[in-house]
Amino acid sequence: MSTASVALPTDVAIIGLARNAAAGLAQSVAKLAAALSGSARVHWMVIESDSSDHTVAVLKQLVEQQSNFAFQSLGRLDSSHPSRTQRIAHCRNVGLDWLESIRDAGSPVTHALMADLDGVNDGLTREALATCWSRGDWDACTANQAGSYYDLWALRHPQWCPADCWKEADFLTEHGVPRDRAKMAAVYTRMIRIPPDSAWLEVDSAFGGLAVYRAEALHGLRYTGLAADGTDLCEHVPLHQGLRARGGRIFINPKLLNGSAGDGQQYWAGPDVARTRRASLRLRIALWLAFGKREGKALRQYIEGLR
Repeated sequence: MSTASVALPTDVAIIGLARNAAAGLAQSVAKLAAALSGSARVHWMVIESDSSDHTVAVLKQLVEQQSNFAFQSLGRLDSSHPSRTQRIAHCRNVGLDWLESIRDAGSPVTHALMADLDGVNDGLTREALATCWSRGDWDACTANQAGSYYDLWALRHPQWCPADCWKEADFLTEHGVPRDRAKMAAVYTRMIRIPPDSAWLEVDSAFGGLAVYRAEALHGLRYTGLAADGTDLCEHVPLHQGLRARGGRIFINPKLLNGSAGDGQQYWAGPDVARTRRASLRLRIALWLAFGKREGKALRQYIEGLR
């Protein structure tokens, strides 16, 4: 089926997060708006917290420029929510509260996009997004990348990535495996390429910077950023466990390309991460051999910054 003939839903909500995003926020919003140009009504909610730049000022400008655009600034959360994943989960839950409130008030929103606004979706097109509606048997449709699939922390699949890849790396390290080899075994070797013409891949959890949900499927679900033992947990996994527990289906859509993990600065996790989590020369060489020098470098920098 040609994506040109696929109609996008008429009422869509976008929930995005923004922290220190002033430099590229307007562009990210414009790219998402262009990808949704076939929808009659797009309802925006951006949740901001902990910014030290001009993110809030940019959001105020977008309220004036973009139809149906709103945001909530939650101020400083780092004292009440010291864990980064706690803060992210809290912000996403504020977005879900907003989604339920507008639906309870009669909004006809049928689908919701959970989108990161840090440039990760700047490669999204209307054609790629429309492929989600080429079939109707899903509750969540998540993104793919033109390069190697990077978001393994959010991924759960029985064969490919059945558990927390970083906890697996920690386990190997604790039992004598050199850290570089542990990360290669538990994380980087799983970063496979998914060709756009592949069949849809059903998973127990995935994200990749963008997930499209049936709004009804999200009702009553919430994100959690801490595991039972108090350690950091990828917030998408508990939400998707709840969705799957009531029969929901989650897919990676190979044609839903939102960017490339080899895009360099687009995936740069920041100088602090680079300084504190430098990979050794052996790891760099292994990634270059596996993925190519440019993409291997970008993947290492971005993946290390996800934790």
